[in-house]
Amino acid sequence: MHIMTAQKVFDYVSEGRAVESENLRGLDLSNLDLGAANLRGSDLSQANLTGTNLQEAHLERVTLDGAILKETDFRGANLSYVQLSDMDLSTCNLERLTALDAKFIRVTLKDQSLKSVNLTGATFINAPLVGLNVQQAHLTNLRLLFCLLDSCTFHECKMAGSDFGLSRILKTTFSRVDLTRASFMGATFRDIKFLESLLKEVDCTLVDAEGMDLTGSQYPGLHSEGFRVKGLKK
Repeated sequence: MHIMTAQKVFDYVSEGRAVESENLRGLDLSNLDLGAANLRGSDLSQANLTGTNLQEAHLERVTLDGAILKETDFRGANLSYVQLSDMDLSTCNLERLTALDAKFIRVTLKDQSLKSVNLTGATFINAPLVGLNVQQAHLTNLRLLFCLLDSCTFHECKMAGSDFGLSRILKTTFSRVDLTRASFMGATFRDIKFLESLLKEVDCTLVDAEGMDLTGSQYPGLHSEGFRVKGLKK
């Protein structure tokens, strides 16, 4: 019977061998160097990934239910088509992460750099996102639904077609961001800045805004039915 152990996983990865579609449930992989590992489709439920190096790892379609993700290094890793629920990733390194069409449900991110991430088509639901520094990221068609964005900065990001429906966006700055055809329907703005950004055909229907700075931004075709704003600066 083929049984994978933590040692076998480490040995396979060290030898450049794939560990695809394997049962790795509950394994203690903490503090292992699994950089560039190919773990596509494997079941990592309840696995301990504390301090694990997963830089540049292929993690597409893995299962991470109940996994321990503390100080896990995901720099340059690929988590596309993965669903994460009820997790706090605040101690993980997520720079250059790719997570196409991934789902993050009640996942907490706090005081992190998301430089050069690619979250195209990803969905966040009921997620607290606090103090994030997001630079030069690919976020086209990103969905942030019922989320809290507090004290975040988005700089030179591609966010066309993104959806912030019914989210609360507080003390957050969008600088040189392409938000073409983005939707903020029903969102709440408090002290939000759109600086030198493109808001072409953005949907602000039923947005409740207090303190909004549009300095240097373009907003042709803005949909503003029921849009309430106090303290607007242009």
